[in-house]
Amino acid sequence: MSKLLDAFQRRHQEKLDQLERGEDAEALLDRVHILIDDLKQAGAVVADPAERGQLRALLRFWGSVACDRAGVYPDTALQPLDPANVRPSGEPARRALPPLNWVLIGAAAALVIAASLVAIVSLSRPRDDGEPAPTPTPAPSASYATVQVITGEGTVADVFCLGTGQILAQVELEGVRPETVWRWELQREGERVAAQPPAPWGQAGEQLSFPVLDDGGQGLDPGRYVLLVYAGEHTVGARAFQVLGAAPRVSGLRVTDDPDLASEGPGAGRFEAGTQAVYLSYDYEGLCPGVELSLALYRQGELVQESVETWRGVSQAQAQVTFRAAGGRSLSPGSYEAVVAVGGAERGRASFAIGETMERVEPTLVPPAFGAITLALGVQPEGMPFLTEPGNRFDWNTKAVYAVFDYEGMRDGLAWTAVWVLDSEEVARQEATWNVAVSGTEGTAWAAYYDESRWVLASGSYTVTLYIEGVEQQSASFEIVAYELEGPAIERG
Repeated sequence: MSKLLDAFQRRHQEKLDQLERGEDAEALLDRVHILIDDLKQAGAVVADPAERGQLRALLRFWGSVACDRAGVYPDTALQPLDPANVRPSGEPARRALPPLNWVLIGAAAALVIAASLVAIVSLSRPRDDGEPAPTPTPAPSASYATVQVITGEGTVADVFCLGTGQILAQVELEGVRPETVWRWELQREGERVAAQPPAPWGQAGEQLSFPVLDDGGQGLDPGRYVLLVYAGEHTVGARAFQVLGAAPRVSGLRVTDDPDLASEGPGAGRFEAGTQAVYLSYDYEGLCPGVELSLALYRQGELVQESVETWRGVSQAQAQVTFRAAGGRSLSPGSYEAVVAVGGAERGRASFAIGETMERVEPTLVPPAFGAITLALGVQPEGMPFLTEPGNRFDWNTKAVYAVFDYEGMRDGLAWTAVWVLDSEEVARQEATWNVAVSGTEGTAWAAYYDESRWVLASGSYTVTLYIEGVEQQSASFEIVAYELEGPAIERG
């Protein structure tokens, strides 16, 4: 391998190490684009076909990494070889040496041959200790690995829905020898959660599929994961993915007859006769690739339009859909409902009417509900939790725990409650009546548990449960770890 290819391999390994350490994503992406540009330019000076193949392999790998992080696949075309860098076959490699130099070279060659004969005779003698000469261990030949993660249904993705029970991986090593020792490791938020012991790869060109997470039906822990693949002691591939922390949710449905106003205001409940199209705008979160999204329009209870798609977009944003009469005609007068469903389950519905003579149809009220609870040691004024811990395990010095949650459809006078339980015994209960003037009908709220004397909280297993009008909405568990010294354990309470 040329010195140029050696240099690129070192840079390749450096970037893999930086990827594994989780360095600043924006700075790392800039360095990856610099490496891609240098690899492309090397095509003008590298003539060997095998080395050009290695350049293309490195370009494909880092192009995929850049696409994963920026959403755009960069130009990875190798530059054509510059004829000026190719030496014609008839051109002598160097000028002829003068006769004196030939004499000196001949003498040196004779010395080398003589030394080689002595070495051969020495090596042919039996070893005094009777031990066989060691067999050199071949180094791994893989330069990079192609890594993908997929659902149990076979959908390739980097984002998975809350409640996903199994995630599989597909790995293929480039140019691998059967004796190459490889392994994989899975990290969540920087901590290892699964791994495979080192093992020989097998047949060259083989693609392996294996489960990296399988919860047995309980639903995988939300968070950001990184799957790392090693050949020998070197990282040769990585794939980052995320398990979402919120279930699919659709909210803020609005219907208008003007596409520029669909994302503003509460929408309208009635439109004049002659309306040719209406526009449904809605907010969503918790969507992941592979889930089925259905958008349907009903008139007088009968389905008149429907579109179904397999989701490929981002997990959280705002979307708009158009319902238009066919052939440039107007939508028929009547009562309508626009329905959004995710995975076959209805997530939102908006009602409206068309026609001047129709009775006014009031928009459907959103039922009051609380979203999933996030447990944290602090919360910002706008409701953003901070100081969360993996697995909701907090240390013995914890003095307060916040249960942060989203809400929608709340109305004046609704009674809501937060109940805190330690080791099956209720330790706190917070009850309040909802005030729309203060908190609105939707947004983010929180409840806090703390000792009024400002002591650290007792260790043990806790559960917090939220209720609206006595009906359970959400529940979450956490643990406070006991303070331990050498000798008997001491519990602070």
